[in-house]
Amino acid sequence: MALWYDPTKQTRPKPGEQNKTKLEELADACSAAIDAGTSVDLPSGSRESFTYTVADQANVSEMFTACLAGATGYIYHANDAPCKTYPVADIVAIYSTLSMYKTSQLTYHNQLKQYVLTLDPEAAEAVTYGQPLTGTYLEQYNTLMAEAQEQMQAVLSKLGGGSDATGG
Repeated sequence: MALWYDPTKQTRPKPGEQNKTKLEELADACSAAIDAGTSVDLPSGSRESFTYTVADQANVSEMFTACLAGATGYIYHANDAPCKTYPVADIVAIYSTLSMYKTSQLTYHNQLKQYVLTLDPEAAEAVTYGQPLTGTYLEQYNTLMAEAQEQMQAVLSKLGGGSDATGG
């Protein structure tokens, strides 16, 4: 009969897992920041706050896709507000702001995680989600966010420029 449980492996940390508790804490903070969402300046003139949970992400994506398919508006709601019909320009602002916000949080989290992995456990404990990135980690974050912004602009340019979705 084969043993499916090896108790000796349960006490040895896997390589790179010495900071697992800190890494889990940072991952949880990143998820919470994404879920909390952010405020969006709408072209229609208001500033509204939107959460960005997984369900919200699906809803916002659905709104944006409907606009790409030709919808002229879509019913949705800001935090603690009643539903209303948002015009396409507002939907584009909601989608692009929240999408870039999520990308910035994930990119920041990844760079912070890379930094933590270089630290001894005591130094890692002092790291907090939201602290400024420095050095190579900040440079990489800025490079990746510039690329993400370029890609978002490429997507958004399809809405206002070309005669079709392929840019023709």
